Amino acid sequence: MIYEPVLVEPESQSRRRDRVFGLLIVGTAFLAALCISWWARGISSPSSGEVPGPPTADGVVGFPKKVDVVATLEEARTLTKRSDLRGISLYGVSSDGTVDVSVPGRLVGYAFTSRQGEGPQPVHPPGTLPKRNFCGKQNVRISGLGIFADPDQAGLPCTQTSEALPSPHCGPKQVWQAAIRHGMPGDQLATIAYFRAVAGPAWRFELPAQHRSLVLYGDCERELNGGESADATP
Repeated sequence: MIYEPVLVEPESQSRRRDRVFGLLIVGTAFLAALCISWWARGISSPSSGEVPGPPTADGVVGFPKKVDVVATLEEARTLTKRSDLRGISLYGVSSDGTVDVSVPGRLVGYAFTSRQGEGPQPVHPPGTLPKRNFCGKQNVRISGLGIFADPDQAGLPCTQTSEALPSPHCGPKQVWQAAIRHGMPGDQLATIAYFRAVAGPAWRFELPAQHRSLVLYGDCERELNGGESADATP
């Protein structure tokens, strides 16, 4: 029996071109997946347990006698990896809207969280996915020692049901002016908080010595009453 050789036609140019395009598509998709993976690691990474730095007066406007909490907000943001402002608390606020933190008991605090799955996350075993995403929380404070961050609380769940607070459009000075117009004596020290009320961003003014309070909308002008003045955070 005579076997004739089988001739194999060379691969057509169009088929080779299609194969190259296919490989390019697969390669591009692979690189895109890698980029997304690295981006996700950047915004949602296990907490490394970093120890916050020591207190410093750098960046604190008016330190220590007349701290301006609104002007110092951006400096407070630099001390945390969490981007969402959740509140500002001031203790011992004089009628010019500033705080003398050199006096014991007079403090300023900023609270920050992250969106779900963003920011530092609790440590989990390498090569595994976290069981859930956390929002965490970190407080930044100003005392007589300066400004400093508390240890980050990476394992706190996402309990926020409202949007983060915008940077304030007014400040404690304007809040005090409104309080004086409402008959509050200007020779005492107040406790003031910036928070999210049912009506939106708001300021709460309190005179502890007289048990008097006032809640204003975020413009420091309109008074909030009843349900609209309630705290909207859990």
